[in-house]
Order: sequence, then structure tokens, then C-alpha cells
Amino acid sequence: MMRWTLADIGLNIVMVGVFACTAMACSDSSPGVTPISFDVGVVPSGTDTSSVSNDTTTAVADTSSGGDNDAGGAADAGGKDAQAPADAGAVGQDAALTDGAATPGDAGAGSTDTSSSGGAADASDAQQSSGTADAGAPKDTGSKDAGAPAGGCVDADKDGYGLGCVKGGDCDDANPNFALICPDCAKANHPGCPCKGTAANCYTGDPQWIGKGICQAGVQLCQGGYWGECNGEVLPTPEACDGKDNNCNALVDEGVLSSCGTCDMSCTQQKMGPDFGNPFSLDGTNANGVGLDANGYIVLDSKSANKNLNHIWIANHGEATVSKLNTKTGKEEARYKTCNNPSRTSVDLDGNAWVACRSDGGVAKLLNDKKDCKDKNGNGTIDTSTDLNGDGKISGNEMKALMQDECMSFLVYPDEKKMARAAGVDADNHAWIGFWYTSRLKRLEPVNGNAVDTINLKCAPYGLVIDQNGIIWVAGRSCKALERVDPKTKQTTVYKAPVSKYPYGINVDAFGRIWMASTSTFTWRFDPTNTQWTSVSHASNSRGVATSADGYVYVANDGSSSVAKINAVTLVKEAQISLGSGRSPVGMAIDYDGYVWAINYSKSSASKVNPKTNSVVGEYPVGSTPYTYSDMTGYTLNNFTAPKGHYTHIFGFGGWSGTVAENKTKTLWENIDAEVTIPKGGYVKIRYKVGDSLKDIDKQPWSKEFGPFPPSQLPIDLTKQAAKVEGRFLKVEIFLQANKDKISPIVKSVQAKGKQIPAK
Repeated sequence: MMRWTLADIGLNIVMVGVFACTAMACSDSSPGVTPISFDVGVVPSGTDTSSVSNDTTTAVADTSSGGDNDAGGAADAGGKDAQAPADAGAVGQDAALTDGAATPGDAGAGSTDTSSSGGAADASDAQQSSGTADAGAPKDTGSKDAGAPAGGCVDADKDGYGLGCVKGGDCDDANPNFALICPDCAKANHPGCPCKGTAANCYTGDPQWIGKGICQAGVQLCQGGYWGECNGEVLPTPEACDGKDNNCNALVDEGVLSSCGTCDMSCTQQKMGPDFGNPFSLDGTNANGVGLDANGYIVLDSKSANKNLNHIWIANHGEATVSKLNTKTGKEEARYKTCNNPSRTSVDLDGNAWVACRSDGGVAKLLNDKKDCKDKNGNGTIDTSTDLNGDGKISGNEMKALMQDECMSFLVYPDEKKMARAAGVDADNHAWIGFWYTSRLKRLEPVNGNAVDTINLKCAPYGLVIDQNGIIWVAGRSCKALERVDPKTKQTTVYKAPVSKYPYGINVDAFGRIWMASTSTFTWRFDPTNTQWTSVSHASNSRGVATSADGYVYVANDGSSSVAKINAVTLVKEAQISLGSGRSPVGMAIDYDGYVWAINYSKSSASKVNPKTNSVVGEYPVGSTPYTYSDMTGYTLNNFTAPKGHYTHIFGFGGWSGTVAENKTKTLWENIDAEVTIPKGGYVKIRYKVGDSLKDIDKQPWSKEFGPFPPSQLPIDLTKQAAKVEGRFLKVEIFLQANKDKISPIVKSVQAKGKQIPAK
């Protein structure tokens, strides 16, 4: 056992060697030990300090107590005195850790040497000591040891052990505290060792623990000439969850906390993000329109693969259908029967298409992803249009009857069957539909198509686009003007074009300027910042207008079956791209690979143009006499109106790793949180679903959308929902919305927290 001395300031910890001490300092009394000075020792609370001082004889053998080692000599390896005659006036005995056997009384001075091997006498000792006799040697003619009966027990310290005693030999017959095992009192203040001081600091553990956590030194008192036990010391204990450093390693509650950082082991918390050892991993199944920045955080990225937006929706007004074309392959994947005379299609943030019809004022919503379609007739399958023979075009037997296609979400008539001639989607994924005869806009919510707002216009709407600020711009064909509509205030402003022509197609460019066709040999550009008009000349009859993120404008010229390519900055027409005679293009669009699409009314086809070579790279059949305007790929919405994307993660069981594994335990989910940086004007929204199986969770319904954040505040408290959010797995989807300057929110982490409960 080690004894240590602590200074009053700091932790000057030293191992007590062989040294003598005064009140404030110690000096070495043995070779090879460096004297160390120290202040008054640290005494734990509750210890009587009236007699506490530093021991002055801690490591010095008591020369008057009859100890084994005489002053000036040290015990050799065999247990005998070295370089010193036997003590002639004291009864002493050198021994190893245990006495092997009793030795007959000595007729001389009374000291007997026994070796560590069992007490056999050393012959050299017998020659050096007058009147002594080793075991097996002739008896000395001198007198026996004083007070030791012939053949009796020699017990100088009266502890019942000694030479010839029934209990056995005594390894230190001068100290009643030791008999069978004698510690080295010269090296440490073992309890029972002789002392002459009053008190000393002590510690029986590793001295490096002292002062860390709960660990502290104790005090050892010198009473009756012997050291007592070390009192008041605190040694390490196994770490417990109590807010303390129990194992004295300078860490609190390590290894005993739940993943929530609490002592409640039923609490589970998982956090995804690069700052927590769980970097985001994006693929085509859990991300759309987002990527990772240099720090590994999630940001909007229009270049990321987006399978939901790799389609163009073309209204075939001659047969009251809408064709769904894959923009990568050019194959027609589906064709839907809709309301009468469809002419405007606008794609929302989820890749679904809104369809506006002229003849009956109907508005339909077509779902892009079959997983979102509902089995309305309950036959266990989704009945929808499909290219059954794989020839890349849809025939009559591959379509469903009106209202029988289960991927048509709804068909509504918001304005009493009045002509619908304009369509667009805003940043909140609501549709705005313009009605010609009543000159008004109606805002439809995305679930059931109910009208939630109405704005009266000054001009009959022929087309519309929504800019980066949420302002609606209407091509006012009836009054030959451009109409600005603020949906928040419902204020409208009409800007007359400088040349009296009939507006047609309309779009917004990357700089927030409005482009509008004139059904003539030029296209207008209107700058909202200064209300200035500019025009660019091209081939005859401008119809549909498309704008690209790289600063170009493409105009359909049906009179020449070509497409004008205009630099939006220099206002120079850089190319007039021929589609081939007899095409009569009406609608224009851009896909997410940057290709330009022209919808050919006269050929019932769609031409795909490479803008780098200004040449046609493909032409694909669609329905009869396609007549389509508006944002038929969703490109304008996702690049200019509302740059948006989402990330999805499934939380389950696996602690901080974020992994998911089937487990018999459920979780009562309590909250969803995220660490996000939001630019002014941007926001995020969150929704979730729960399930007990990774296979079945996608079949569960989504919750309502929470947010936008801001102004709403995170985290989302799931305990306040109408029904318990309970299940083995929690699927969380976070939507990112850029501001008008296309600055993206930054998602640094997403987390879910709950309490594990037994599965029923």
C-alpha cells in the first residue's frame, strides 16, 4: 500500500521514502531518496485536525523499539543483519515473511538469526556473536534469554506470536501489529507501522486519480506510536449515471448515458449529419433536387437526378387526352383521357401535372408516381394507362376511360364550367388557374382541387407565369397587355405593350424579366424593375416561350416551323432552328437535361432540340393535334419560381449510427428536429410517416406538412398530435425552398427522438 503527501495548493503528490520530517519539510535519512518539501497536508472534512502534523519519523526504523534493522544497517537478502553485530541488549529476530520453525533458546545474548527458508541458522552469524547458538549447534554456556522459559514461547510484543509460541513465529516481535506478514515500514506508512508524528495525507489508489471526479486523499493519524488506517479517502467506483465522474478519469457519465444524453435508457435519439459521424448519403431513392456542399450539408442542386421531373406532359386538344412522354427516351409512357379540349399543362413540385381545359372549364390533376395513385375500386391494383406492348406510344386499348384511370387524382370545375386558359403552380405547390370568360384567377389546393382564393382581373387571361417573388404575370390577350397580380394584396396593374399585338405564350427568365410572345415576328421582354419594354425580331408567328437557366429564350415560330434562340442578356437572336416543314410548333419547354422541346400541332409530335448544336435530335409521336402552353416539364417552377428539393431518411434502431434494423421493440416518437440555415425568403417544410416494417412503411400515409420553418419553430412536438406516433420506423422528409435569389437553405442535421416501448 502506498501513502502520498498532498500540498495545500495543487497536488504535490510524492511517495514517502525513507526520510525524517520537521513541521514543514522532510530530509532524507536513507541513501537514494530525494527529500521533498510539502505544506500542511490536505485533511478531509470531518477529521480531527487538532493533532495533525507531518510525520517526522515516517520512514525511519525505531531504534529503541527492538525492530529488526538496527540503526546503520539494512536487512540483507537472507534476512540476517549485515555489517552489524547482534543487538546485545534486546530480544530481536530477523525473519522472512513467515517463520518456518521455532529455534531453541540461545544461552548468550538472546538474539537468534533465522533465514527466509525456514529458520536455519547461518554459521557465519554464530562466529560473529558471542554466546549465540544457531539451530543444530551446541548450546551456549551462557544464561538463557531473560523472561523466556526453557523450551517456552518467546513473545516480546505480547501478541501471542513468537519463537516457540503455539500460534507460530513472529516476523516482527517488536511490533504487536504484525506477526505472520510484515510490510516494509521503511517504504510506506502502512497501518500498524511505528510512527512518531501526528498525521499524514494518504491514498491507497493510483495517485493520478486524486482530485479527478469523486476521488480524494484521506488522512492517517499517528496514535500510540503506530499509524492508523487511511480515513476519508475516496477511491474510484464503476461509472454510474448520476452526473458525476465516478471512475475518476475526468469524464462524466461516459458509457452509461442513453443516445438522448440522459439516464433514461428507454430514450432513443438518432441524428444524421456529417458533424455527428453520420454523413448524409444521397441517391435516387431518398433525394430529389438536392446535393451536398463542400461540408457535406444538404443544399438545393438543380443538376441532381430527378426522375420525377423527367417527363413532359402534352395536351392533345383534338382527342381530349394528355400524353406523358419520358424526356430521356422520348417514349410515351401513358396517355390520359381528361376534360374537354385540354390546352394548358403545368407541372408541380412533385412532378404531377395540372391540366386546364377550354371547352368545359375543367381542371384535372394527373399523378406522376404510381405509388401516389389510389386503388379507388378496391381491386388490389392501380388501374392506369400503360405502354403494354413497349412500343413507345400509347394506343386506344392502353388507355382507361374518363375517370377510370386511378392516377387521375381529381377532375373539378372551379368556375362553373367557364373556359380555363391559363395555368401555373406557385412556391407552395398550389395551382393558379385563369378563366377567360370571367376574367379571374382561382387558387386550387393540391389535395382535392378546392378553390381557396379568387382574384379578379382587368384582362381576360390567356396564359400566366409566377416569378421569383411570387408575383403572377398574366398574358392579357383580350386587352393586348401584360397584367401584374400580387396574390398577397390582390392588387393588379396593367402594362400596355408599345405595339398593339395579341399576347400569347409567356415566361420569366433567370433575371426576373418577363418574356411574352406577340403572334407576330417579334417577342417582347418586360423589365419589372423599370417597366421598360424591349423586343427581339425573329421568324413569323411567335407562340410558346421557354427560358433556360443559362440565359437563353426559345420561341416557337409556327409560321416557319422553327424555333428562335435569343440571348436574354444581349437581346440577340443567335439561331433560327428549323424543325422541318409542316410542323407548326405551338408549345415550348425545356427539360432537366437542358434539351429544348417543341410541340408540333400539325404533325402530332414533339421535337427534341440540342441547344448546343441547334439541331433536332429526335421527334416522337403523341396524341392528335397537341396544343400546349405553360410549364409542361416543371422547369420554370423548379428553376425560377420555386427552386425546391427534398431529402428523406428512415430512423429506426441502431443508436447513433443511424442504421436501421428489424427489432421487436417499438418507439413512441416524441419529436423531429433539424439544424438548418435559412436565407431570408427561403424555408423548409417537414412531414413524416411511421411503420413497423421497412417494406410496409411506404404504404402508410404521410402526415400533414409542418412549417414553413420559419416562421414556424423547430422541433416538431409529436406528442401533441391527435394520434400517437408509434412504430419501429419513422420516415422523415424535409423539403428545401430557395428564396427569390435562388439561395438555398442549408440542412446540417436531421434528428428524431423517442422512447422505446415493448412491441404489443
